Order: sequence, then C-alpha cells, then structure tokens
Amino acid sequence: FFLRNVPFAYSKMVPDYIMSPSRCALFLSCKYHNLYPNYIHRRIAELKTDFTLRILLVLVDVEDNANTLLFLNKLAVVNNLTLLLAWSAEEAARYLETFKAFDGKDASSIQKREQTNFVDQMADVVCSVRSVNKTDSAQLLTQFGSFRAIVAASMDELSLCQGMGEKKVKRLHDAFHKPFSSRAAAKRRKQVTETTTPVVEGSTATSTAEDLDLTNSTNKGSITTEDKPSTKTA
Repeated sequence: FFLRNVPFAYSKMVPDYIMSPSRCALFLSCKYHNLYPNYIHRRIAELKTDFTLRILLVLVDVEDNANTLLFLNKLAVVNNLTLLLAWSAEEAARYLETFKAFDGKDASSIQKREQTNFVDQMADVVCSVRSVNKTDSAQLLTQFGSFRAIVAASMDELSLCQGMGEKKVKRLHDAFHKPFSSRAAAKRRKQVTETTTPVVEGSTATSTAEDLDLTNSTNKGSITTEDKPSTKTA
C-alpha cells in the first residue's frame, strides 16, 4: 500500500477516504469508469452533503483519456466535487497524505513570509526581475547605497556592478523605466520619435514657391511649338 507517511485505519464508511470530519475523497480509475460508467453516479449520491470538501481523486490509467476526463470534470462541477488527477498510484497517495498532514492548519504555513529588514525587502523587489538573484541585489546595494540610486542609474552605471551582465542590466533597467501598459509604451515611443526627428517648418512651402518661380520664369522665356504661328504654302 502506498500510504506510508501518515497513520491510517480501515473502517466501514461511505467515502473511500476520510481525511478529517469535513474532508473526504472518492477514488476512481479511468479504466474502471470506462467499464462501469454508472458506478461514480451511485457513489456521489451516497455522499449526500455530509462533507464540506469532497474530492474526486482520479487515476489516469488509459491512453485515450480526453473524453473521459472531460466528462468527469463536468460531473465534478455539477456535484460540487474537487477533481484531482494522478498518473500513478504513488502520486494519488501523496495527495491523500498531504491533505491529512495539513488538516487543521491554516494557510500561513505555505504563504510567503513578509520580510522585515531593508536588505531582504530590497532583495524581494530586485529579484522579481528575471535572472537577478540575491547576490546581485547585495552588489547593487553596495555599489549605489540606496534603492533610489539604483532606479536612477543608467545602463552603463548598472553594468559597472560586479556580476551584472548585459541581459541582466537591460532587464533591470527596463523594469524600472518601461511603462506597464502597451498604450503608455506606444505613447512614449511616439514622443521619442518626435524628439529625435524634428520637422523643419516652412521648408516644403519655400521650396514649392521657389519651384513655381523657376517654372514661371522658364515658361516666359520659351515658346512651345503650339505657340508658333503656322505658315501656309501655296
């Protein structure tokens, strides 16, 4: 038997497993469900409303399982069941052991603990950037002295810090300076384009006027073949 890390006992009961007074589980394999499709309906009806958390633990032991899992997913939603899939008996046992081990405990045991000192808080913020680690955070803090100085630093200044490669520098700089929304990013790119490529006002109008004057002066001093008087021959 694959339940090894928690104590268990056999007893006559409606569900297959009872982890606590309000938590239970039904076990079903896809192969058995394909042979006896009405079995799970009868087991769910027997549960009634005696448990708050009702788990349907399914062992996926067939290759063609898409239709079966789709049906069981709909069945779990309709009957207020939590569907868990396991691809081996050992994995199914680990799920049951985890539910039993965390019985009566709140979510604080798996929640991330909030840091209280500045160095750890600084590491949490900087390490949220991809590939930047706690060592890089410590080096940046040593180099610049404060978080404000790190944010205000240019890419060249960040690259002087030990352990900060080109990719790290670009990702960190972008995280501090790039807009969060795509609309703001497009607006910022437009502003940058307008400042880098200034438009000289009046150049087009001036050149057009000069072209017109040149054309008029040329037309005045030349006679086309249509303007020449025609001569008649006897």
